Amino acid sequence: MDDLVEKRTRIITVSRQMGSGGNYVGYEVAKALGFAYVNREILYRAADILKRSAASLEQYEEKSSGFIQNLIMTFAFGSPDIPYVPLTARPVYDRELFDLESKIITDIADKHSAVIIGRAGFHVLKGRANTTHLFFHAPYEHRVKRIMKARNIADIQKAQTEIEESDKRRGKFIRDMTGTEWTDALNYHFCIDTMSASLSDIVKTVIDFLEKSLLRQET
Repeated sequence: MDDLVEKRTRIITVSRQMGSGGNYVGYEVAKALGFAYVNREILYRAADILKRSAASLEQYEEKSSGFIQNLIMTFAFGSPDIPYVPLTARPVYDRELFDLESKIITDIADKHSAVIIGRAGFHVLKGRANTTHLFFHAPYEHRVKRIMKARNIADIQKAQTEIEESDKRRGKFIRDMTGTEWTDALNYHFCIDTMSASLSDIVKTVIDFLEKSLLRQET
């Protein structure tokens, strides 16, 4: 990689608990700084390389062992959401998808200043110059209430199940793919409880931190 390219690009990775508002904060930070906001673009690129539809891969992202290995069966027999694919379709495995998306993340980071959402970006770009890793979290009850409102979910048990399954899935994915704990503060430069202030105030706080952090990294 060209060192000059790395010095020109500024990268922020965002890890977040479901319902914490991390995606929103990441988007607003990217907009304010004039950075690319990178989330589904990674999925689209991976799908193109694997000759799959993005929809068929989406449900397997940030999952491991027991999810991706079953992908060939999904392709073979189809479902109400996924078109039939002949039995000759090659299976895609969790490590393969993770490694591919890691390469895509690195390629994007080499070429663009960006806010990169999820997919263990903090690990993929660990030690990289001009890169800041963020983690957004919030108490369980706060996150449940937030997704009920954001997704118009009336059933609290459904919201609780979504939060619990997401936490378990992401934790296992990070553990299996990187050997680290997803919620370990040592993985990040900045962690914040999004219940501590309004999301708009958190955006301002994060931008202030990033401007000082990136300036310090350049000196």
